[in-house]
Amino acid sequence: MSVVSLELREKRDRLGLKGPRAAEWLTAQGVELPMTPNTWTHSEATGAADALLVARLGSAEFFLEDGTAGTALERISPSLDRNPPGVYPVLREDWAFRLGGDQVHDVLAQVCNVNFAALPLASRPVIMTLMIGVAVLVVPQSVGARGGAAEQIGAAKNIGTVGNTGTVGNTGNAENTGAAERQYRIWCDPTFGPYLGESLGAVVIECGGRYTGVSG
Repeated sequence: MSVVSLELREKRDRLGLKGPRAAEWLTAQGVELPMTPNTWTHSEATGAADALLVARLGSAEFFLEDGTAGTALERISPSLDRNPPGVYPVLREDWAFRLGGDQVHDVLAQVCNVNFAALPLASRPVIMTLMIGVAVLVVPQSVGARGGAAEQIGAAKNIGTVGNTGTVGNTGNAENTGAAERQYRIWCDPTFGPYLGESLGAVVIECGGRYTGVSG
């Protein structure tokens, strides 16, 4: 058990891509892609939690974030600089946060209308929603396991997906809604980063938690 906390994460290499040939191009670069929209995967053979994260935001739109010491995005950048047809880069300078701890769902219930506690982690959902009026991208994960414990619970099952409104698919499987502690990775436009951090951090502190990395 742990105290609820909000952490402003360190800067990492990020990339957005969209276009009719974006999926084809990423696959050609050796990047593993989620099969369905509004899901994510780790595109590394290790499956480590710090591997390249690839989120599929639509049938032809992707968000990628490298690990702290990752080089995947640096490796594929020269190919992208050649302006491949049907592939359009999207600037991603997001502020990134990690929210976790015992009262994490009490905090989320005060700032967003998505029922995060009911999300089936085994389906690796990606949530695009509003949090305190700010558009955010959210990836829920289990704590303390390689790549997130929920990822190892039959990742190929693809049990339901979550769209932009947070509508949850099949939640009947007990594995999906277990009591494992969760953490939430949250990204937002840098313009709204300070406001989101201060507002969400205030709720965390009211719940007896802490907000760290504020000066980052």
